[in-house]
Amino acid sequence: MRLRRPAALAALALVAGLGATAGPAAAADPILPLSDVVPGMVGEARTVVRGTDIVTFTVTVIDVQRSTDGPGGSLVLVRASGPVIDATGGVAEGMSGSPVYVTGADGVARVMGAVAYGTGDQENVVVGVTPIEQMIDSSSGQRANEVAPRADRRVTLVGDRAAARALERRSPGRVGAYPLARWTVAGASRPLIAPLAAELRRSGVQLTSLGPRTPRPPTPLVPGSSMTALLAGGDITLGAIGTVTYVDGATVLGFGHPFLGAGRTRFLLGDGYVYQTIAAPIVGGSYKLAEPGTLQGMVVGDRSDGVTGRIGPVEGIAATGTATDTGRGTTSTVRATLAPDDRTAPIMAGLIQDEPAVRVRDGLGGGTLTVRVTVRSPALTAPVTYRNVYASAGDVITLASGQAPRVMAILMQNGVRSLPIASLDVRQTLEPRVRAARITGASVRPRTLRAGGRAVLALRLQPWRGTARTVRLPFRVPGELDGAGPTGLRVVPNSSGGFDPFPADLTQDLGASAGVAARTGAVRAAERFAARAPGPRLAKVLSGLERVTDDRNDAVRILLPGDDADDPSTGVTLGVPYVVYGGRAGVRVRVR
Repeated sequence: MRLRRPAALAALALVAGLGATAGPAAAADPILPLSDVVPGMVGEARTVVRGTDIVTFTVTVIDVQRSTDGPGGSLVLVRASGPVIDATGGVAEGMSGSPVYVTGADGVARVMGAVAYGTGDQENVVVGVTPIEQMIDSSSGQRANEVAPRADRRVTLVGDRAAARALERRSPGRVGAYPLARWTVAGASRPLIAPLAAELRRSGVQLTSLGPRTPRPPTPLVPGSSMTALLAGGDITLGAIGTVTYVDGATVLGFGHPFLGAGRTRFLLGDGYVYQTIAAPIVGGSYKLAEPGTLQGMVVGDRSDGVTGRIGPVEGIAATGTATDTGRGTTSTVRATLAPDDRTAPIMAGLIQDEPAVRVRDGLGGGTLTVRVTVRSPALTAPVTYRNVYASAGDVITLASGQAPRVMAILMQNGVRSLPIASLDVRQTLEPRVRAARITGASVRPRTLRAGGRAVLALRLQPWRGTARTVRLPFRVPGELDGAGPTGLRVVPNSSGGFDPFPADLTQDLGASAGVAARTGAVRAAERFAARAPGPRLAKVLSGLERVTDDRNDAVRILLPGDDADDPSTGVTLGVPYVVYGGRAGVRVRVR
């Protein structure tokens, strides 16, 4: 890892304003107080079941849950009906946030709340509506919670439809409510989906993959239209599909339940496109097969009663990943905007690194991969750059996977000082030849050395499945090497983890080994080094990052007497045209 001055700091200004807006937002609709909601009341819900056109279905109030046991404190149970519901197999995941309007005797349609939770009923039509007052923090809604009687059946929040049905079988007096959002990734290759889904599953997220990304013009965010809360947008999109509930100027409310429960946050706000609503109420619940769309602003609130967005500039991390395969003569580039959230940006950095490499290689294969990660921050006058080389007889992409997430995690998640990130750039070059070798011997010329002088290391290597060869590496003799008489030097690999000699495991998903444990370990190691480093907190963070990422694989170290081979900061490091994965050599010299 090294620090390099940028060509033009003015380029950082391009990060702001990356989103495209869909015109001015509408004025807020009038609301229906929770205290006026009674069983038997009939309303109309708005949503999208295909494309971007808003359709409606009928809802009838069954009961009102006014108990702190429910998600957010209160929940209105309703039954959905009508031709739309018949066609979609009930209320589908992705309909969360669908606004429910009730028209009174005065002819005014008022917003009662947002369809938010399924209950696992057999017909898939009994759902929970989050009161609009809770979504906008109206004090009148809180008073209604305090004075109203309790509901007949108590609501308990669960993770999914299966859990809701299981709860109701065990306890018929309870209603299990699960969020009706649908997480989707588009633009990511199939080998990357399983490890990504496994990582998100730790947060209770079930992921749907759509394959290629389809750019579309922005769609206005109005009540009933599709909206997305996103971790990434652009050539790769990842987030949850929901529905807009309420719009007040530039403020957009939706979902009726949490996205990730992050509280005050900075995720990305976008529209969406629904390919089809899949009717599957028996086998696991109906859902919208939908794609996150154009970025239109930021998600600034992620609370128990819904998601709050702001239409306007997109303040994300500008990310670019480029990979070139010299054997095939192909190049692939992926551009995306990442949410500037320190918990999720490192995960998305993994997609930015791996996706172009998978595309350009088009299958598993061995070879040599050079990766360079460049991160820019407004807190730094120069970018942080990490470079390394990996070689594998089987799957070199998986071997190199995880380097961009590691750097991002150290910078954003460390306990010393979190750095804001403006941009991430990952560049990789794949070669068909496996450039890996072991050390078999070494000599130094001249044999008599002077501290501070120059010498040449003749390093004998045995390449993997190749003919032995010798490379000559000039170096400067360390000033601390003194004393007369014979002295023993050792030559060792700088890092032994850059080569995999085994064939590809076709039963394992790509990148499955580069997960949260690796990132957490890197962050903790960087914190330990930072604690011992001198200077202000920013300097400590950079020192810890440099120590953790000082793992160059295409290098050897000349160790002086007393140097620790396990400490990468000791000795003289010399680059070689191979990934050096084993062996060592001793050299006897005279010092004068």
